[in-house]
Amino acid sequence: MAEFDEQILAIRGFVKTTKEAGNPLSQIQCASSPDELLRDLPVRFGSGSPPTVILKEDTFAELGNPVHGSASMVLWTRQAELIRSGRITCIGPDIPDSEGQSIPFGQVILVGGSRLEEKDLASLERASNLASLLEGYMIRHVPRKLWSRVSREAAAKGFDFETLGRALMAHYRRTFPLLEGIEILFLTSSKAEVEELEGIGLKAKGKSLAIRKLSRTEDGEYECEDLTCDECPEQPTCDSIREVLVIRKKGKVVGIEVVREGG
Repeated sequence: MAEFDEQILAIRGFVKTTKEAGNPLSQIQCASSPDELLRDLPVRFGSGSPPTVILKEDTFAELGNPVHGSASMVLWTRQAELIRSGRITCIGPDIPDSEGQSIPFGQVILVGGSRLEEKDLASLERASNLASLLEGYMIRHVPRKLWSRVSREAAAKGFDFETLGRALMAHYRRTFPLLEGIEILFLTSSKAEVEELEGIGLKAKGKSLAIRKLSRTEDGEYECEDLTCDECPEQPTCDSIREVLVIRKKGKVVGIEVVREGG
């Protein structure tokens, strides 16, 4: 199968079995145009704002803390009929039902478009980060995982998974005009089910690396096979990752200070 069709079908099977296990499941059908998606959104959405910082005491709910489990992936296909466009599926408690809690979190974004190309994959994956776009939503984003917080103020205004899903859909529709369909799954039912979802994501990761022509070296770092750094659009990201790796090898990161081992 092409692109991530196999993983998309695996997501379908996962939703079916999770529902059969008795987990609460809700589905919302949304509009297709960005303007309609953002109409009456309870919080502000737009570019130009600095990343939101939500302190623990201002947090209504925390999603995807590594202790409780997290998984995040973007799966795309040229077979737009595989996407149930405009659908948001939520399995497990919604944000308004999770006050004061830190809960497991899985997020899957399915996109389809017959004119999408492999070169679009990196941009499709990056677009899932709404850190500086959505009021009251803070993201701590690492590859394949998503650790986030919702503020008390945003929750009081009505922030829920429909809010997050509609904002993501509008962002993708605006960023990728060639998109023919987008569908989103949110999962909060249990750590075990988030880990099962992560297993699907790991299979997608291998295909993603192949598409982006990256290979893993013996020391665990990834190298490009057909691009030089000077012509690669991902150079700033790679430079940042290398800096973090250097810091991790030399000491521990505490806040913004580096504490040397034994020092």
